[in-house]
Amino acid sequence: MNENLIDKESQVKINFLKTQAERAFYLDEFKENVALALTEEQLRSGIVYPEIIERIKQSDVAYIKMKREIELKFLKPYIVEAERINVRYTLVDSLNLLGNIALVIVVKDAFDTNEREILIKDIREKFQEVGLYPEYVKYFGKKICEKHYSLVEEKLPGYEKKFKKLTIFNQLFGESCPICKIEKEKNKRW
Repeated sequence: MNENLIDKESQVKINFLKTQAERAFYLDEFKENVALALTEEQLRSGIVYPEIIERIKQSDVAYIKMKREIELKFLKPYIVEAERINVRYTLVDSLNLLGNIALVIVVKDAFDTNEREILIKDIREKFQEVGLYPEYVKYFGKKICEKHYSLVEEKLPGYEKKFKKLTIFNQLFGESCPICKIEKEKNKRW
């Protein structure tokens, strides 16, 4: 009987410590309250993740937490969006934080399961998984040809907005698609 009681007490302590460690990993939030997260590397890449922007707009979002040690220029797009739609945000600095999570979206009601993807995949991986060159990411905000614009639109809807379309006039004045150049270089190697 006493052994069983000790085991239960130890188990409660272990569960408590696991929960505290989990909270420290997700910027002092319980995992079941976190909808999405980004790492420090993802934020510092300068790429604005549309998944985060779209998730912020949903009505079940309570607030956003971000690590204070990340430069403001990388947090600004998310802060601007949060302010635009009146979602509260907090900058967190704490000595007990673990891991490299730098932004979390916290929801009002906890999720029933922890078996979901919280951390957003790196954007380069996403492009590679759907058969596109990871180099696309380098050219966000740049002009690409109709062919590559359509490929992005088809395989990764929403990300086509990160590019501009290269027009016939642009081509007449000497501009070319950077993705076409990459394609030509890769085909020469083979």
